[in-house]
Amino acid sequence: MYDRHVLLGALNPALLRQITLLEIHDSLPSTNERLLQVPDTPTAGSLAVCLAGHQSAGRGRNGKSWHSPSGAGLLLSVSRTAPKPPDGSLALALGVAIAEGLEAFVSDRVELKWPNDLVTQDRKLGGILVETSSQGGAETRVVAGLGINIRVNEEQRKLVTGAGGMHPAGLSELNLQKAPETNDLAVAMITAIAGVLDSHPVDGFGRWTDDWKRRDWLAGKRIEARSGADTHVGTATGVDSSGALLLEESGGERRILSAEIRL
Repeated sequence: MYDRHVLLGALNPALLRQITLLEIHDSLPSTNERLLQVPDTPTAGSLAVCLAGHQSAGRGRNGKSWHSPSGAGLLLSVSRTAPKPPDGSLALALGVAIAEGLEAFVSDRVELKWPNDLVTQDRKLGGILVETSSQGGAETRVVAGLGINIRVNEEQRKLVTGAGGMHPAGLSELNLQKAPETNDLAVAMITAIAGVLDSHPVDGFGRWTDDWKRRDWLAGKRIEARSGADTHVGTATGVDSSGALLLEESGGERRILSAEIRL
């Protein structure tokens, strides 16, 4: 599915020099978990990359399962050390960069559903999961995981929608000529993720804010935000500089830091 030599030859040389670990697996429990467990802490500014054809324990936010048959999706994680844990806006910035990169492979606009879903034609194309671990001292290992549907079969559709998830879409359905070449897609996504992991600790969410607004799938929609026993209903009006969702309720505006969103 992935060809190491093709990947190494296609990545930008400057980016390639930053990558100190590139692992490719036919199958493993989780690409994020793998990079969280890598024992050697990368040197400052270096990147570790893990790709898999299948995940036996892939996950999304709040421990939800990520369903993807073997070879049917792009599954990868990129990690980098950071001076401190990132705020919630990192996932949003990653979403903007990844959406821009995906539009080279599809003719439809890729939108973003807060906080971490990639949406096109009102269906879920993929998702992002940011996780961190302490490296001792002041440093934090930041792992950005990405799952993109390339092909979606009927069993996968039933699993996702039966669990209350958004209807899935695959890149092969959206590209009328042919499914994207997996190595090309991987290079584009690694490049997009690496750029955000490099810039976000310095620039924060500011440079991505306008692009997020243009892609905000929830903007203006009446939604329900559930977090534990709390449920808030209102109109989504955007996000703030920390990545919190802004919800206009009858009593005023509320910041939502973490929640399951239903329309």
